[in-house]
Amino acid sequence: MILATLSYIWSFLRLGMSRYTLALGIVALTLYVLQWVRVRRYEQSLFERLGIPYIKPHLIHGSLHTMRGKTLATDILTEWLEKYGDVFGYYIGSKPNIVIKDLELIRQVLVKDFNNFSNRPKLIIEALPVIHCIVGLRDQRWKDVRSVLTPTFSMAKMKLMIGIMNERVDELLGIVSDHNAKEKPLEWYGLFQGLTLDVICECVLAMKRHCQRDQNDDMFFAATRYFLKHAMNPAIHLAIYFDIFAKLFTFISNQLAFSGRMTNMIVSHLKTVLEIRRKDSSKKYIDVLQLMLEAAESQLEPDTKDSVSKSDVKVPNGTNATHEHQSHTSQKSAREGIKKKNLTDDEIIANAWVFLLAGFETSANSLTSTAYLLACYPDIQEKLYQELCEHVEDGYEHMTYETVHKLNYLDQVFAESLRILPPVVTFISRDTNADFQLGKYFIPNDTNILIPVWQIHHDPKLWPEPEKFDPERFSPETKTSETRHPMSYIPFGAGPRGCPGVRFAQLEAKVAIARLLRTHRLETCEQTPIPLTFEMPTVTHIPAKPVILKAIRRE
Repeated sequence: MILATLSYIWSFLRLGMSRYTLALGIVALTLYVLQWVRVRRYEQSLFERLGIPYIKPHLIHGSLHTMRGKTLATDILTEWLEKYGDVFGYYIGSKPNIVIKDLELIRQVLVKDFNNFSNRPKLIIEALPVIHCIVGLRDQRWKDVRSVLTPTFSMAKMKLMIGIMNERVDELLGIVSDHNAKEKPLEWYGLFQGLTLDVICECVLAMKRHCQRDQNDDMFFAATRYFLKHAMNPAIHLAIYFDIFAKLFTFISNQLAFSGRMTNMIVSHLKTVLEIRRKDSSKKYIDVLQLMLEAAESQLEPDTKDSVSKSDVKVPNGTNATHEHQSHTSQKSAREGIKKKNLTDDEIIANAWVFLLAGFETSANSLTSTAYLLACYPDIQEKLYQELCEHVEDGYEHMTYETVHKLNYLDQVFAESLRILPPVVTFISRDTNADFQLGKYFIPNDTNILIPVWQIHHDPKLWPEPEKFDPERFSPETKTSETRHPMSYIPFGAGPRGCPGVRFAQLEAKVAIARLLRTHRLETCEQTPIPLTFEMPTVTHIPAKPVILKAIRRE
Protein backbone atom coordinates (compact mmCIF):
# COMPACT_ATOMS: atom_id res chain seq x y z
CA MET A 1 0.00 0.00 0.00
CA ILE A 2 2.77 2.38 0.96
CA LEU A 3 4.75 1.50 -2.19
CA ALA A 4 1.68 2.05 -4.38
CA THR A 5 1.11 5.43 -2.77
CA LEU A 6 4.75 6.47 -3.24
CA SER A 7 4.61 5.31 -6.85
CA TYR A 8 1.47 7.37 -7.46
CA ILE A 9 3.06 10.45 -5.86
CA TRP A 10 6.23 10.02 -7.98
CA SER A 11 4.17 9.62 -11.17
CA PHE A 12 2.22 12.76 -10.32
CA LEU A 13 5.42 14.76 -9.63
CA ARG A 14 7.13 13.48 -12.80
CA LEU A 15 4.09 14.42 -14.89
CA GLY A 16 4.00 17.78 -13.24
CA MET A 17 7.73 18.29 -13.78
CA SER A 18 7.38 17.30 -17.45
CA ARG A 19 4.58 19.78 -17.93
CA TYR A 20 6.56 22.41 -16.04
CA THR A 21 9.69 21.75 -18.12
CA LEU A 22 7.69 21.85 -21.33
CA ALA A 23 6.02 25.10 -20.33
CA LEU A 24 9.37 26.57 -19.34
CA GLY A 25 10.86 25.50 -22.66
CA ILE A 26 8.01 27.07 -24.62
CA VAL A 27 8.39 30.32 -22.68
CA ALA A 28 12.17 30.35 -23.25
CA LEU A 29 11.76 29.64 -26.95
CA THR A 30 9.12 32.35 -27.28
CA LEU A 31 11.37 34.89 -25.55
CA TYR A 32 14.29 33.87 -27.80
CA VAL A 33 12.21 34.25 -30.96
CA LEU A 34 10.88 37.63 -29.84
CA GLN A 35 14.41 38.82 -29.07
CA TRP A 36 15.65 37.50 -32.41
CA VAL A 37 12.86 39.33 -34.25
CA ARG A 38 13.61 42.54 -32.32
CA VAL A 39 17.33 42.39 -33.17
CA ARG A 40 16.59 41.43 -36.79
CA ARG A 41 14.21 44.31 -37.29
CA TYR A 42 16.70 46.72 -35.74
CA GLU A 43 19.44 45.47 -38.11
CA GLN A 44 17.05 45.81 -41.05
CA SER A 45 16.26 49.42 -40.14
CA LEU A 46 19.83 50.62 -40.78
CA PHE A 47 19.15 52.35 -44.10
CA GLU A 48 16.02 54.00 -42.69
CA ARG A 49 18.11 55.42 -39.84
CA LEU A 50 20.76 56.63 -42.32
CA GLY A 51 18.25 58.16 -44.74
CA ILE A 52 19.38 55.97 -47.65
CA PRO A 53 16.66 54.73 -50.06
CA TYR A 54 16.18 51.00 -49.63
CA ILE A 55 14.04 48.00 -50.53
CA LYS A 56 11.72 47.03 -47.71
CA PRO A 57 13.04 43.72 -46.35
CA HIS A 58 11.36 40.43 -45.54
CA LEU A 59 12.06 39.38 -41.93
CA ILE A 60 14.00 36.25 -42.95
CA HIS A 61 15.10 36.72 -46.56
CA GLY A 62 15.80 40.43 -46.47
CA SER A 63 15.37 41.70 -50.04
CA LEU A 64 16.23 38.38 -51.67
CA HIS A 65 12.57 37.36 -51.73
CA THR A 66 12.08 39.76 -54.65
CA MET A 67 14.85 37.99 -56.61
CA ARG A 68 13.37 34.52 -56.32
CA GLY A 69 11.80 32.74 -59.26
CA LYS A 70 12.71 33.13 -62.90
CA THR A 71 13.66 36.81 -62.89
CA LEU A 72 17.37 37.50 -63.34
CA ALA A 73 19.16 39.39 -60.58
CA THR A 74 20.33 41.90 -63.20
CA ASP A 75 16.73 42.62 -64.21
CA ILE A 76 15.80 43.22 -60.58
CA LEU A 77 18.79 45.52 -60.09
CA THR A 78 17.75 47.48 -63.19
CA GLU A 79 14.24 47.95 -61.78
CA TRP A 80 15.63 49.03 -58.42
CA LEU A 81 18.03 51.53 -59.99
CA GLU A 82 15.20 53.06 -62.01
CA LYS A 83 13.04 53.32 -58.89
CA TYR A 84 15.55 54.33 -56.20
CA GLY A 85 18.37 56.06 -58.09
CA ASP A 86 22.13 55.49 -58.36
CA VAL A 87 22.64 54.76 -54.65
CA PHE A 88 20.30 52.59 -52.62
CA GLY A 89 20.32 49.83 -50.02
CA TYR A 90 18.97 46.32 -49.78
CA TYR A 91 19.37 43.43 -47.35
CA ILE A 92 20.53 39.85 -47.73
CA GLY A 93 19.01 38.35 -44.62
CA SER A 94 20.04 41.02 -42.14
CA LYS A 95 23.25 41.97 -43.97
CA PRO A 96 23.17 45.54 -45.36
CA ASN A 97 24.23 45.97 -48.99
CA ILE A 98 24.53 49.22 -50.93
CA VAL A 99 24.34 49.41 -54.73
CA ILE A 100 26.41 52.27 -56.18
CA LYS A 101 26.15 53.23 -59.84
CA ASP A 102 27.53 56.78 -59.50
CA LEU A 103 30.88 56.57 -61.34
CA GLU A 104 32.77 59.02 -59.12
CA LEU A 105 31.69 57.15 -56.00
CA ILE A 106 32.70 53.87 -57.67
CA ARG A 107 36.15 55.28 -58.38
CA GLN A 108 36.39 56.34 -54.75
CA VAL A 109 35.53 52.82 -53.57
CA LEU A 110 37.66 50.83 -56.03
CA VAL A 111 40.65 53.16 -56.44
CA LYS A 112 40.97 56.43 -54.52
CA ASP A 113 39.99 55.21 -51.04
CA PHE A 114 40.85 51.58 -51.63
CA ASN A 115 42.32 51.14 -48.14
CA ASN A 116 38.85 51.64 -46.69
CA PHE A 117 37.35 49.10 -49.12
CA SER A 118 40.19 46.64 -49.63
CA ASN A 119 38.25 43.49 -48.72
CA ARG A 120 35.65 41.55 -50.59
CA PRO A 121 32.50 40.65 -48.61
CA LYS A 122 33.05 37.99 -45.98
CA LEU A 123 32.47 34.43 -47.05
CA ILE A 124 29.09 33.02 -46.11
CA ILE A 125 30.67 29.67 -45.27
CA GLU A 126 34.37 29.92 -44.40
CA ALA A 127 35.21 26.62 -46.03
CA LEU A 128 38.44 25.15 -47.33
CA PRO A 129 40.08 25.78 -49.71
CA VAL A 130 38.42 29.12 -50.52
CA ILE A 131 39.47 30.74 -47.22
CA HIS A 132 43.10 30.53 -48.40
CA CYS A 133 42.64 32.06 -51.88
CA ILE A 134 42.67 35.73 -52.88
CA VAL A 135 38.87 35.79 -52.96
CA GLY A 136 38.61 34.70 -49.34
CA LEU A 137 41.74 36.32 -47.88
CA ARG A 138 41.46 39.74 -46.25
CA ASP A 139 43.56 42.68 -45.07
CA GLN A 140 47.34 42.25 -44.93
CA ARG A 141 47.37 38.56 -45.80
CA TRP A 142 45.49 39.29 -49.01
CA LYS A 143 48.07 41.96 -49.89
CA ASP A 144 50.95 39.55 -49.22
CA VAL A 145 49.48 36.77 -51.33
CA ARG A 146 48.44 39.12 -54.12
CA SER A 147 51.98 40.53 -54.31
CA VAL A 148 53.31 37.00 -54.81
CA LEU A 149 50.69 36.03 -57.40
CA THR A 150 50.80 39.17 -59.56
CA PRO A 151 54.14 38.40 -61.29
CA THR A 152 52.73 35.00 -62.26
CA PHE A 153 50.55 36.74 -64.87
CA SER A 154 53.21 39.04 -66.32
CA MET A 155 53.71 39.39 -70.07
CA ALA A 156 56.85 37.24 -69.96
CA LYS A 157 55.00 34.45 -68.15
CA MET A 158 52.06 34.59 -70.57
CA LYS A 159 54.44 34.09 -73.49
CA LEU A 160 55.28 30.73 -71.94
CA MET A 161 51.60 29.76 -71.82
CA ILE A 162 50.60 30.57 -75.39
CA GLY A 163 52.01 27.29 -76.73
CA ILE A 164 49.62 25.28 -74.55
CA MET A 165 46.73 27.54 -75.61
CA ASN A 166 47.53 26.94 -79.27
CA GLU A 167 47.59 23.17 -78.77
CA ARG A 168 44.16 23.21 -77.10
CA VAL A 169 42.80 25.40 -79.92
CA ASP A 170 44.17 22.81 -82.40
CA GLU A 171 41.77 20.35 -80.79
CA LEU A 172 38.92 22.85 -81.01
CA LEU A 173 39.50 23.37 -84.74
CA GLY A 174 39.64 19.62 -85.25
CA ILE A 175 36.17 19.28 -83.70
CA VAL A 176 34.87 22.13 -85.89
CA SER A 177 36.26 20.41 -89.00
CA ASP A 178 34.59 17.12 -88.02
CA HIS A 179 31.22 18.85 -87.77
CA ASN A 180 31.82 20.59 -91.10
CA ALA A 181 32.38 17.23 -92.76
CA LYS A 182 29.01 16.09 -91.41
CA GLU A 183 27.40 19.47 -92.28
CA LYS A 184 26.26 19.86 -88.67
CA PRO A 185 26.10 23.13 -86.71
CA LEU A 186 27.85 23.31 -83.34
CA GLU A 187 26.76 24.10 -79.79
CA TRP A 188 29.43 26.63 -78.86
CA TYR A 189 28.95 27.25 -75.16
CA GLY A 190 29.67 23.63 -74.22
CA LEU A 191 32.55 23.51 -76.69
CA PHE A 192 34.13 26.66 -75.27
CA GLN A 193 33.62 25.33 -71.74
CA GLY A 194 35.63 22.27 -72.80
CA LEU A 195 38.34 24.47 -74.32
CA THR A 196 38.72 26.72 -71.28
CA LEU A 197 38.75 23.76 -68.91
CA ASP A 198 41.40 22.00 -71.02
CA VAL A 199 43.54 25.17 -71.01
CA ILE A 200 43.15 25.78 -67.26
CA CYS A 201 43.84 22.12 -66.42
CA GLU A 202 47.11 22.13 -68.35
CA CYS A 203 48.21 25.72 -67.65
CA VAL A 204 47.22 25.88 -63.98
CA LEU A 205 46.41 22.48 -62.48
CA ALA A 206 49.17 20.40 -64.08
CA MET A 207 46.71 17.90 -65.48
CA LYS A 208 45.96 17.07 -69.09
CA ARG A 209 42.32 16.54 -70.04
CA HIS A 210 40.35 16.32 -73.28
CA CYS A 211 37.11 17.91 -72.15
CA GLN A 212 36.34 19.29 -75.61
CA ARG A 213 36.07 15.83 -77.14
CA ASP A 214 34.94 13.85 -74.10
CA GLN A 215 32.28 16.12 -72.60
CA ASN A 216 29.80 13.29 -72.04
CA ASP A 217 32.34 10.96 -70.43
CA ASP A 218 34.85 13.21 -68.65
CA MET A 219 34.14 12.97 -64.92
CA PHE A 220 36.11 16.11 -64.06
CA PHE A 221 34.26 18.18 -66.66
CA ALA A 222 30.90 16.94 -65.32
CA ALA A 223 31.95 17.62 -61.70
CA THR A 224 33.08 21.18 -62.51
CA ARG A 225 29.85 21.96 -64.34
CA TYR A 226 27.78 20.50 -61.51
CA PHE A 227 29.68 22.48 -58.86
CA LEU A 228 29.02 25.82 -60.56
CA LYS A 229 25.43 25.07 -61.46
CA HIS A 230 24.58 24.14 -57.85
CA ALA A 231 26.86 26.57 -56.02
CA MET A 232 23.80 28.42 -54.70
CA ASN A 233 21.80 25.73 -52.92
CA PRO A 234 19.42 25.45 -49.93
CA ALA A 235 22.34 25.06 -47.51
CA ILE A 236 23.87 28.34 -48.70
CA HIS A 237 20.53 30.11 -48.33
CA LEU A 238 20.15 28.81 -44.79
CA ALA A 239 23.65 30.09 -44.00
CA ILE A 240 22.76 33.49 -45.49
CA TYR A 241 19.63 33.86 -43.38
CA PHE A 242 20.84 32.36 -40.10
CA ASP A 243 24.37 32.75 -38.65
CA ILE A 244 24.08 29.51 -36.69
CA PHE A 245 23.81 27.52 -39.93
CA ALA A 246 26.81 29.34 -41.42
CA LYS A 247 28.89 28.23 -38.42
CA LEU A 248 27.49 24.70 -38.57
CA PHE A 249 28.21 24.25 -42.28
CA THR A 250 31.70 25.73 -41.84
CA PHE A 251 32.40 23.15 -39.15
CA ILE A 252 31.03 20.29 -41.26
CA SER A 253 33.03 21.37 -44.30
CA ASN A 254 36.36 21.93 -42.56
CA GLN A 255 36.40 19.57 -39.58
CA LEU A 256 34.70 16.63 -41.24
CA ALA A 257 36.46 17.22 -44.59
CA PHE A 258 33.14 17.34 -46.40
CA SER A 259 33.79 18.92 -49.80
CA GLY A 260 32.42 18.47 -53.28
CA ARG A 261 33.74 15.86 -55.68
CA MET A 262 35.43 18.44 -57.90
CA THR A 263 37.19 20.13 -54.97
CA ASN A 264 38.42 16.83 -53.55
CA MET A 265 39.78 15.79 -56.95
CA ILE A 266 41.72 19.04 -57.36
CA VAL A 267 43.11 19.24 -53.82
CA SER A 268 44.26 15.62 -53.82
CA HIS A 269 45.87 15.96 -57.25
CA LEU A 270 47.68 19.23 -56.45
CA LYS A 271 49.10 17.91 -53.18
CA THR A 272 50.64 15.03 -55.11
CA VAL A 273 52.02 17.31 -57.83
CA LEU A 274 53.65 19.68 -55.33
CA GLU A 275 55.28 16.76 -53.54
CA ILE A 276 56.66 15.36 -56.80
CA ARG A 277 57.99 18.71 -57.99
CA ARG A 278 59.76 19.43 -54.74
CA LYS A 279 61.48 16.06 -54.85
CA ASP A 280 62.81 16.72 -58.36
CA SER A 281 63.42 20.44 -58.71
CA SER A 282 65.72 19.98 -61.70
CA LYS A 283 62.82 19.47 -64.11
CA LYS A 284 61.22 22.67 -65.36
CA TYR A 285 57.48 22.96 -65.92
CA ILE A 286 55.65 25.65 -67.86
CA ASP A 287 52.43 26.25 -65.96
CA VAL A 288 50.91 28.63 -63.42
CA LEU A 289 51.27 26.10 -60.62
CA GLN A 290 55.04 26.04 -61.11
CA LEU A 291 55.18 29.83 -61.36
CA MET A 292 53.26 30.15 -58.08
CA LEU A 293 55.61 27.68 -56.46
CA GLU A 294 58.69 29.55 -57.71
CA ALA A 295 57.22 32.99 -56.94
CA ALA A 296 56.41 31.94 -53.40
CA GLU A 297 59.85 30.51 -52.69
CA SER A 298 61.74 33.33 -54.45
CA GLN A 299 60.31 35.86 -51.96
CA LEU A 300 62.99 34.84 -49.46
CA GLU A 301 65.94 36.68 -50.96
CA PRO A 302 64.32 40.07 -51.77
CA ASP A 303 62.60 40.24 -48.37
CA THR A 304 65.85 39.42 -46.60
CA LYS A 305 67.59 42.28 -48.38
CA ASP A 306 64.77 44.65 -47.56
CA SER A 307 64.36 43.59 -43.94
CA VAL A 308 67.88 42.93 -42.65
CA SER A 309 70.84 45.29 -43.00
CA LYS A 310 74.42 44.06 -43.29
CA SER A 311 75.13 45.02 -39.69
CA ASP A 312 72.22 42.84 -38.60
CA VAL A 313 73.40 39.83 -40.58
CA LYS A 314 77.08 39.91 -39.65
CA VAL A 315 77.96 40.76 -36.03
CA PRO A 316 81.66 41.77 -35.62
CA ASN A 317 83.83 40.13 -32.99
CA GLY A 318 83.85 41.94 -29.68
CA THR A 319 80.24 43.18 -30.00
CA ASN A 320 78.57 43.36 -26.61
CA ALA A 321 75.81 40.91 -25.67
CA THR A 322 73.05 43.52 -25.92
CA HIS A 323 73.95 44.45 -29.50
CA GLU A 324 74.22 40.77 -30.41
CA HIS A 325 70.82 40.04 -28.88
CA GLN A 326 69.25 42.97 -30.79
CA SER A 327 70.80 41.70 -34.02
CA HIS A 328 69.50 38.18 -33.39
CA THR A 329 66.02 39.56 -32.65
CA SER A 330 66.10 41.63 -35.83
CA GLN A 331 67.07 38.58 -37.91
CA LYS A 332 64.34 36.52 -36.23
CA SER A 333 61.72 39.20 -36.98
CA ALA A 334 62.89 39.37 -40.57
CA ARG A 335 62.60 35.59 -40.94
CA GLU A 336 59.10 35.66 -39.45
CA GLY A 337 58.11 38.42 -41.87
CA ILE A 338 59.48 36.36 -44.77
CA LYS A 339 57.56 33.33 -43.64
CA LYS A 340 54.35 35.31 -43.56
CA LYS A 341 54.84 36.55 -47.13
CA ASN A 342 55.59 33.16 -48.67
CA LEU A 343 52.66 31.16 -49.93
CA THR A 344 51.82 28.06 -47.96
CA ASP A 345 50.89 24.89 -49.84
CA ASP A 346 47.29 25.45 -48.79
CA GLU A 347 47.39 28.90 -50.41
CA ILE A 348 49.00 27.60 -53.62
CA ILE A 349 46.34 24.89 -53.90
CA ALA A 350 43.51 27.28 -53.02
CA ASN A 351 44.56 29.84 -55.63
CA ALA A 352 44.92 27.20 -58.32
CA TRP A 353 41.45 25.96 -57.36
CA VAL A 354 39.88 29.43 -57.49
CA PHE A 355 41.61 30.16 -60.79
CA LEU A 356 39.66 27.25 -62.22
CA LEU A 357 36.37 28.58 -60.84
CA ALA A 358 37.10 32.16 -61.93
CA GLY A 359 38.38 31.28 -65.39
CA PHE A 360 36.28 28.32 -66.52
CA GLU A 361 32.81 29.80 -66.88
CA THR A 362 33.82 33.45 -67.42
CA SER A 363 36.18 32.64 -70.29
CA ALA A 364 33.63 30.30 -71.87
CA ASN A 365 31.03 33.09 -71.57
CA SER A 366 33.35 35.64 -73.20
CA LEU A 367 34.20 33.33 -76.09
CA THR A 368 30.58 32.34 -76.64
CA SER A 369 29.39 35.96 -76.58
CA THR A 370 32.08 37.07 -79.03
CA ALA A 371 31.41 34.22 -81.44
CA TYR A 372 27.65 34.83 -81.24
CA LEU A 373 27.94 38.58 -81.84
CA LEU A 374 30.31 38.10 -84.78
CA ALA A 375 27.87 35.64 -86.36
CA CYS A 376 25.04 38.16 -85.91
CA TYR A 377 27.14 41.02 -87.36
CA PRO A 378 28.81 39.57 -90.50
CA ASP A 379 30.19 42.97 -91.60
CA ILE A 380 32.18 43.26 -88.36
CA GLN A 381 33.31 39.65 -88.71
CA GLU A 382 34.53 40.37 -92.25
CA LYS A 383 36.50 43.43 -91.11
CA LEU A 384 38.14 41.34 -88.39
CA TYR A 385 38.93 38.61 -90.94
CA GLN A 386 40.68 41.16 -93.16
CA GLU A 387 42.86 42.21 -90.23
CA LEU A 388 43.72 38.57 -89.58
CA CYS A 389 44.66 38.09 -93.26
CA GLU A 390 46.95 41.11 -93.01
CA HIS A 391 48.84 39.87 -89.95
CA VAL A 392 48.53 36.08 -90.11
CA GLU A 393 49.99 34.37 -93.17
CA ASP A 394 48.25 31.54 -95.02
CA GLY A 395 49.16 28.18 -93.59
CA TYR A 396 50.52 29.77 -90.41
CA GLU A 397 48.66 27.97 -87.67
CA HIS A 398 49.87 28.83 -84.17
CA MET A 399 49.61 32.42 -82.92
CA THR A 400 52.50 34.12 -81.18
CA TYR A 401 52.10 36.57 -78.33
CA GLU A 402 53.50 39.34 -80.56
CA THR A 403 51.04 38.60 -83.38
CA VAL A 404 48.05 38.66 -81.04
CA HIS A 405 49.05 42.10 -79.80
CA LYS A 406 49.21 43.48 -83.33
CA LEU A 407 45.53 42.71 -83.84
CA ASN A 408 44.04 46.06 -82.84
CA TYR A 409 40.59 45.46 -84.29
CA LEU A 410 40.40 42.13 -82.47
CA ASP A 411 41.07 44.14 -79.30
CA GLN A 412 38.15 46.41 -80.13
CA VAL A 413 35.83 43.48 -80.94
CA PHE A 414 36.67 41.70 -77.72
CA ALA A 415 36.32 44.87 -75.62
CA GLU A 416 32.90 45.61 -77.10
CA SER A 417 31.81 42.01 -76.56
CA LEU A 418 32.73 42.32 -72.87
CA ARG A 419 30.82 45.58 -72.68
CA ILE A 420 27.59 44.37 -74.21
CA LEU A 421 27.70 40.90 -72.61
CA PRO A 422 29.96 41.12 -69.52
CA PRO A 423 30.65 37.61 -68.20
CA VAL A 424 30.51 38.55 -64.50
CA VAL A 425 27.73 40.88 -63.39
CA THR A 426 27.31 40.70 -59.59
CA PHE A 427 30.83 39.91 -58.39
CA ILE A 428 32.48 43.34 -58.17
CA SER A 429 31.76 44.09 -54.53
CA ARG A 430 33.60 45.42 -51.51
CA ASP A 431 33.27 45.34 -47.72
CA THR A 432 33.83 48.48 -45.66
CA ASN A 433 36.70 48.23 -43.15
CA ALA A 434 35.39 51.09 -40.98
CA ASP A 435 32.73 53.78 -40.89
CA PHE A 436 33.24 55.99 -43.96
CA GLN A 437 31.74 59.14 -45.45
CA LEU A 438 31.28 58.38 -49.16
CA GLY A 439 30.17 61.61 -50.79
CA LYS A 440 26.98 62.61 -48.99
CA TYR A 441 26.39 59.06 -47.76
CA PHE A 442 27.54 57.68 -44.42
CA ILE A 443 28.58 54.05 -44.92
CA PRO A 444 28.84 52.06 -41.66
CA ASN A 445 31.54 49.49 -41.00
CA ASP A 446 30.86 45.97 -42.29
CA THR A 447 28.54 47.04 -45.11
CA ASN A 448 28.77 45.38 -48.52
CA ILE A 449 28.99 47.57 -51.63
CA LEU A 450 27.89 46.16 -55.01
CA ILE A 451 28.92 47.71 -58.34
CA PRO A 452 26.21 46.98 -61.00
CA VAL A 453 28.42 46.21 -64.01
CA TRP A 454 25.63 45.21 -66.41
CA GLN A 455 23.70 48.44 -65.80
CA ILE A 456 26.81 50.61 -66.20
CA HIS A 457 27.71 48.90 -69.48
CA HIS A 458 24.15 49.41 -70.79
CA ASP A 459 23.60 52.98 -69.63
CA PRO A 460 22.58 55.02 -72.73
CA LYS A 461 24.07 58.15 -71.14
CA LEU A 462 27.47 56.45 -71.18
CA TRP A 463 27.02 54.24 -74.25
CA PRO A 464 24.64 55.55 -76.96
CA GLU A 465 22.55 52.70 -78.42
CA PRO A 466 23.92 50.36 -75.73
CA GLU A 467 22.40 47.18 -77.24
CA LYS A 468 24.21 47.74 -80.54
CA PHE A 469 27.44 45.80 -81.11
CA ASP A 470 29.89 48.50 -82.22
CA PRO A 471 33.65 47.86 -81.81
CA GLU A 472 34.34 51.42 -83.00
CA ARG A 473 33.52 52.55 -79.45
CA PHE A 474 37.02 51.32 -78.56
CA SER A 475 38.91 52.58 -81.62
CA PRO A 476 41.95 54.83 -81.06
CA GLU A 477 40.07 57.70 -82.73
CA THR A 478 37.09 57.36 -80.39
CA LYS A 479 39.34 57.15 -77.35
CA THR A 480 41.08 60.33 -78.47
CA SER A 481 37.93 62.32 -79.29
CA GLU A 482 35.73 61.21 -76.39
CA THR A 483 36.30 61.68 -72.67
CA ARG A 484 35.08 58.48 -71.12
CA HIS A 485 34.97 57.99 -67.38
CA PRO A 486 37.38 55.19 -66.40
CA MET A 487 34.65 53.45 -64.36
CA SER A 488 32.23 53.30 -67.30
CA TYR A 489 33.89 50.08 -68.52
CA ILE A 490 34.87 47.58 -65.82
CA PRO A 491 34.38 43.98 -67.04
CA PHE A 492 37.31 42.84 -64.87
CA GLY A 493 36.83 45.27 -62.01
CA ALA A 494 39.24 48.10 -61.25
CA GLY A 495 41.85 49.14 -58.73
CA PRO A 496 44.21 46.92 -56.71
CA ARG A 497 41.60 44.20 -56.29
CA GLY A 498 40.81 43.89 -59.99
CA CYS A 499 41.05 40.48 -61.65
CA PRO A 500 44.69 39.27 -61.52
CA GLY A 501 44.17 36.77 -64.35
CA VAL A 502 42.84 39.26 -66.90
CA ARG A 503 45.94 38.97 -69.12
CA PHE A 504 45.64 35.18 -69.19
CA ALA A 505 41.90 35.24 -69.94
CA GLN A 506 42.20 37.77 -72.75
CA LEU A 507 45.12 35.98 -74.37
CA GLU A 508 43.30 32.64 -74.36
CA ALA A 509 40.14 34.17 -75.85
CA LYS A 510 41.97 36.15 -78.53
CA VAL A 511 44.03 33.17 -79.65
CA ALA A 512 40.87 31.06 -79.96
CA ILE A 513 38.80 33.68 -81.82
CA ALA A 514 41.66 34.71 -84.14
CA ARG A 515 42.49 31.16 -85.18
CA LEU A 516 38.83 30.19 -85.54
CA LEU A 517 37.97 33.15 -87.78
CA ARG A 518 41.14 32.81 -89.84
CA THR A 519 39.92 29.43 -91.07
CA HIS A 520 36.11 29.58 -90.62
CA ARG A 521 33.20 31.95 -91.08
CA LEU A 522 30.59 31.93 -88.32
CA GLU A 523 26.93 32.10 -89.30
CA THR A 524 23.58 31.95 -87.54
CA CYS A 525 21.12 29.21 -88.46
CA GLU A 526 17.54 28.17 -87.71
CA GLN A 527 18.52 26.80 -84.27
CA THR A 528 20.39 29.96 -83.22
CA PRO A 529 18.62 31.64 -80.26
CA ILE A 530 17.95 35.26 -81.24
CA PRO A 531 18.20 37.09 -78.94
CA LEU A 532 20.28 35.26 -76.36
CA THR A 533 18.53 34.55 -73.09
CA PHE A 534 20.33 33.95 -69.83
CA GLU A 535 20.17 32.36 -66.41
CA MET A 536 22.26 33.15 -63.32
CA PRO A 537 23.10 30.16 -61.09
CA THR A 538 25.92 32.20 -59.50
CA VAL A 539 27.40 35.65 -60.28
CA THR A 540 27.65 35.10 -64.04
CA HIS A 541 25.24 35.23 -66.94
CA ILE A 542 25.22 31.90 -68.78
CA PRO A 543 23.16 31.06 -71.88
CA ALA A 544 19.76 29.64 -70.98
CA LYS A 545 19.54 27.76 -74.29
CA PRO A 546 22.16 26.02 -76.47
CA VAL A 547 24.09 28.54 -78.58
CA ILE A 548 23.97 26.92 -82.03
CA LEU A 549 26.06 28.42 -84.85
CA LYS A 550 27.42 27.19 -88.15
CA ALA A 551 31.15 27.37 -88.87
CA ILE A 552 31.80 27.40 -92.63
CA ARG A 553 35.32 26.51 -93.78
CA ARG A 554 36.97 29.39 -95.66
CA GLU A 555 38.43 28.53 -99.06
